[in-house]
Amino acid sequence: MDMRIRGISSSHNAKISIVDITESMIEITKLQNTNPLVTVALSRFTAANCLVAMELKNSERMTTNLISEDGLVKKMIAEFQDDNLRAFAQNRDFDCTNITSNPIKATVGECGNLIVKQDLHMRDPYISHVDLINGSIDKTFMNYFKSSNQVKSFIKTTAILDDELNIKKVVGILVQLLPTHTNKDIDYLEEKMGNSNHVAEVLTKSTNYASLIVEIIEDAIILEQRELKFACTCSEEKVIDSIKLLGEIELQSIIDSEETINVVCEFCNREFSLTSEKIKELI
Repeated sequence: MDMRIRGISSSHNAKISIVDITESMIEITKLQNTNPLVTVALSRFTAANCLVAMELKNSERMTTNLISEDGLVKKMIAEFQDDNLRAFAQNRDFDCTNITSNPIKATVGECGNLIVKQDLHMRDPYISHVDLINGSIDKTFMNYFKSSNQVKSFIKTTAILDDELNIKKVVGILVQLLPTHTNKDIDYLEEKMGNSNHVAEVLTKSTNYASLIVEIIEDAIILEQRELKFACTCSEEKVIDSIKLLGEIELQSIIDSEETINVVCEFCNREFSLTSEKIKELI
């Protein structure tokens, strides 16, 4: 079962969140038929988006776009709403055999932008842009927290593959210092978190995340633990809304030629077919 868990420490002025999205990413990467490098990159990117979205409530939505100028994946999108998640990679099955540099860095790229959009049911969504940091998903999301919220944070995501290069586990952890933190709190958490590779190893081996949170911050109080799942929000109604944007002249052309428009969802591969008769109702 995929899940999220959050805790807070008043004595060390910190919040800590952990997500496990293994089952969702198994389903997503199978639907999209991603190669092993995209599987890892998309899984870690989606885990980071889930961590960033932990504070959302009342059907608020977090959508994150990673647009790369030099990365092989080109673009990744992750969305989180009501404990449901979905994700998409644009270039999902490139040739991995000739990559000589760091494979994940080559996949994600070093030049580009991370665009975080929060739909908080206000007039306009809150949108934040940051540059990619050295091909690192974790560092880029930490840069987002620093630039948008002025919050010191630590993020570590990891995706482990099995011997057949399928997903074995996808997990992530986020530690955020509260505005009331002191230098002593920073020193404490830096000592506790230690080496990021060690943190990733502990995460992948753990099955009791509540105990792990208390192990990291001994006085942490668990605020919540909830189930997460993959769920696509595509629908025929949304497809129709997008078709309406073509304009009356182009819609009439489709009707006259008696074409059928086929639209495939990038997230789940569900196909929608709209006949010319259906399109005629839109004018």
